[in-house]
Amino acid sequence: MKRPLKIALIVAGCLVGLWILISVLASSIAKSYLLKNDKELIGREIDIQKLQVNPLIGKVRIKGFTLFEDDGEQPFVGIDNFKTRIKLSDLLRHQVTVKRISFSGLKVNIEQNHDWFNYNSLREYHASDDTTSSPSKYEILLNNIKIDQSQLRYADLARESEFVFDNLSLEIPSIDLSSMRTDVGLDLNLGDSTTLHTQVILTQNAKDYIMKLQIDNLGLEVLEPYVKRSYDLDSIQGRADLDLQIKGNADHVIECDVKGGVVIHNLTLCDPEGNRFVDIDTVSAQIKRYNYLENILDIKKLHLTGIHANYIIRPDKVANLDLVMKEEEPDTLGTDEEESSQKPPMSLMIEELCMDHSNIIYEDQSLNEPFHYELGDMVVTSQNLTLDGNSTLQMQASLNQVGKLNAVWKGNLADLNNHDLSLSLSNVKCSDFSPYTMQMFGYPLEKGTLSFHSQNVITNGNINGINKLQIASPIVGDKVKGVKPSMGKVPLKTGVYLLTDKHQQLSLDLPIKGNLNDPEFSYTEAVMTVLGNMVVKVATSPFRALAIDSEGQYLACDLMRRDFTASEYSQLDDIAAQLSGKPEVVVVFDLMVNHDDIIQQLSLLQLKRDYYVSLHPGSESQSMNLVTSEAIRSIKLSDKGLCAFAEQCGKKKKVRTEKDVLSVAMDVYGKSSEDLLELFMEKKNELLVNYLTQKKGLGAEQVSVNTPDKSSMKHYHKEGKYEIHVTLIEEE
Repeated sequence: MKRPLKIALIVAGCLVGLWILISVLASSIAKSYLLKNDKELIGREIDIQKLQVNPLIGKVRIKGFTLFEDDGEQPFVGIDNFKTRIKLSDLLRHQVTVKRISFSGLKVNIEQNHDWFNYNSLREYHASDDTTSSPSKYEILLNNIKIDQSQLRYADLARESEFVFDNLSLEIPSIDLSSMRTDVGLDLNLGDSTTLHTQVILTQNAKDYIMKLQIDNLGLEVLEPYVKRSYDLDSIQGRADLDLQIKGNADHVIECDVKGGVVIHNLTLCDPEGNRFVDIDTVSAQIKRYNYLENILDIKKLHLTGIHANYIIRPDKVANLDLVMKEEEPDTLGTDEEESSQKPPMSLMIEELCMDHSNIIYEDQSLNEPFHYELGDMVVTSQNLTLDGNSTLQMQASLNQVGKLNAVWKGNLADLNNHDLSLSLSNVKCSDFSPYTMQMFGYPLEKGTLSFHSQNVITNGNINGINKLQIASPIVGDKVKGVKPSMGKVPLKTGVYLLTDKHQQLSLDLPIKGNLNDPEFSYTEAVMTVLGNMVVKVATSPFRALAIDSEGQYLACDLMRRDFTASEYSQLDDIAAQLSGKPEVVVVFDLMVNHDDIIQQLSLLQLKRDYYVSLHPGSESQSMNLVTSEAIRSIKLSDKGLCAFAEQCGKKKKVRTEKDVLSVAMDVYGKSSEDLLELFMEKKNELLVNYLTQKKGLGAEQVSVNTPDKSSMKHYHKEGKYEIHVTLIEEE
């Protein structure tokens, strides 16, 4: 019994020794062989720190494996630890069964530059020219696949962007590769908080696939390099959840259809200076179909909740949105232009759009006094919003918490030069807009409740707007000293006062015309300009503003008559009636005189007077009565006696024509007529003021008369008159 036992022990010992020897030699031989023939076997250089192979049980372990780039220096793939075990007995049944595969510290570095990838040489090296090879007779089963503590780096060198996924983990229970129709489910941890679940279904040809992709809590900062290509942003923050199904072909990766749901939480965009200008609580989209190559995006429902945006015009008049929007630059990379030329026009359809619980803060810091306004409780809805035809958008919002806004837009999103916008504002407090009225007119708005209804039709970039403005109980404050208004000297306070009716209502129609493509055009300034012009017109047209029943905005003034006519007195009566009970209003009469014409008339009048006295001795000592005055005026220039008298006065040989008479009158009486003109104007003005103050009861401070100087009279060539303006005492 001892001898057989001894023999058995010797045999067993030999077998163990042989197993150890084979294991040691196999590992050493395998490692040496791989390092010497790496380029022939793999196509690139590799490095292995430690290799353990046990061919008897099908176990392999590698520590410190590196697959280098083409240059043999930079690592392409690195593995800290690799373990696998194959079930050798299944090889007899033409079946390769991998019991487990384990990667620890896997590091993969993928780089792209246009169409070049850093793994292209590997793919080309292992590509087979033999397309007629028969499929393998072995069934391949992979079980218990595990990857942990790993990293994936992707760098787009052309775009200067980089994505690094740290702390990757992956567990796959099994993969059956015996059939090309395979259903593979993967679960990954991308970093500390992002999880990914995928399920890939391959068809029989192993090319057409359906991938179900679910990503939870993905950080949006990974999108920064690509978004910054089009927008100058400092940062993008937020998290996204994706539940998508991708259907495509493995030979043409981007030829795929995508559908499913996308939800973005707490999205924040910061401008180049690091200031937050858009925050969105939630963006939820149900995608029916997205195809990159066909340029189709069909969304069943898009819901945006909690948009908080800031539109700020800085003191240098540059808006924060202008900082974000990049100017279009030629694509030096070349690929975008080529792709875009091959792609059809964008086809967009949003069957249901809803934006709610949102607000926009508008600030204009370029004014002397900063302007701050809020559109809150915003709700925007649309059905079947598209780029291919006309669409409609409805919007409601609150204005600085008390006012209301309702708007309807109709147009084509692909044609920015043709739109139809209807807008209705109600319960808007005028005092909120004082920074603009002070900037443009020099006056603040102290009180008033505004309603505004408009329709602006834009055709080929030309805007034609109908705007109806109503203000209840408007009050304009005192003019601010030290402010130089951009609209010049517009009497805003007077204009608003005159435009306000007895019911304390101000109603205006403000037509707007202009071209939106003109860089000088501003809708706000256009409205303010029309309003300013309206105020100026009212201030210079007080009859119409005061509802005076008169055809003109002037009072006829014949200086050759000492008194006013009945029609002129009636006109003055109307003015006095309208100013009665309005002690704060001043009526201003600007006398307009045709100097040359009146001097000629005064010179002729003096010539006729002296001729009349020569015919009626002693009349020069008597006061001129109405009969005498009319007799003098009725003397015709063709009167032979007058011609003879003029010839005697002018010491000319012959005076035969009316022109000759006028020439003598100007020579003899021209200088004295200048003094007489001053007297006539003074008397006429005195008569006007006395009538309105003493006869009609207006206050002395309510009537003002301006007499022109000689220079201004010489530039006026029409009939004499008083131009009438109305203003307030404080503005006068």
